[in-house]
Amino acid sequence: MHIDPYPHYAHMRATAPVHFNDTLQVWEVYGYHDIQTVLGDAKTFSSDLSDGKMMVFMDPPRHTQFRRLVARAFTSKVIADLEPKVQAITEALLDRVEAAGRMDLVKDLAFPLPVTVIAELLGLPAADHDKFKQWSIPAIRAAEMELMGQVPAPEFVAAVDELDAYLARLIASRRDHPTGDLVSGLLAAEVDGERLTLPEVASTCRLLLIAGFETTTNLIGNTLQLLLAHPKALRQLEADPELLPSAIEEALRFNTPFQFFARRATRDVELGGQLIRAGQQVMTFNASGNRDESAFPHADRFDITRTANRHLSFGHGIHYCLGAGLGRLEARVALSTLLRRFGQLRLDEGRAAEPLQSVVLFGFSSLPVVFETSEAVSELNVE
Repeated sequence: MHIDPYPHYAHMRATAPVHFNDTLQVWEVYGYHDIQTVLGDAKTFSSDLSDGKMMVFMDPPRHTQFRRLVARAFTSKVIADLEPKVQAITEALLDRVEAAGRMDLVKDLAFPLPVTVIAELLGLPAADHDKFKQWSIPAIRAAEMELMGQVPAPEFVAAVDELDAYLARLIASRRDHPTGDLVSGLLAAEVDGERLTLPEVASTCRLLLIAGFETTTNLIGNTLQLLLAHPKALRQLEADPELLPSAIEEALRFNTPFQFFARRATRDVELGGQLIRAGQQVMTFNASGNRDESAFPHADRFDITRTANRHLSFGHGIHYCLGAGLGRLEARVALSTLLRRFGQLRLDEGRAAEPLQSVVLFGFSSLPVVFETSEAVSELNVE
């Protein structure tokens, strides 16, 4: 289940697409159209599952105000303006491994790239980037355990406490001495006279860390792994680099980085022939919906030329991921640069890939690859 959940999802779609899990005491939703119904009806299926300080756990009208404030940091122009910075970070990361002819795609590129981008967006001093990276994984694991109704391990809690204390100091500093970074922008932004509170700014920063980097890390790793596992698709992409955005969308659909979302029913409602009672929790298995044949013909086929790819990987409805554009940009730049600079990419037979052991996230903690530099490949072709 941790490594390959898709056979289980197929079984559930066929036998119990809306299913009550007695152990977790939640309704599980597996079909594409039922998932769209849940995520598209925020009035019936509430996101308010916590203290309400984090945007993903807010309902309208506060969610609407909050999202309008935060969205200013993720406009298409802001994202486009970030491309030179993302490109420079990618080139620098690949410079470090080029001479070795091998790398761990996750540890050397897919993880440090989005974390560095987020750190720079938040205005963290360069000297603090490594510290920020060290806190990020425990923060992810703590959030994952909380989502599953588990008590986070003490070392994860300690790391989150350190991260929160750091963010509190950063926010206080930007409040007194604003700069041009995202934190300063969040503190200054107003919509209809409303400003974010300091706890809301802090929770947004943590949300950016958790949602912003983990999804992108897994997207980059999953896309390359799928291309290496499907040589025909890789040859298609090498012959036509313009297919890369489509390949990224197909990777998002085929191996969904974030497997499910959670909601709470606000009233009695029927879904898929089942009666969900008010107050009961609902989990939408978006990764399952993305393999639903009723929405995606030949859903179990990895096809980088697939059109009308309306996958659910970034959600649906009012909570559609604000950072989707940034994640797509980072994946496109990282993969296009990797494929341009390094030829004959293949999995490292001497070091096994390590899938994430998670029911929430789908990706790799380690993905070793070997390669030839573009110059070396060109010399071989000339000879």
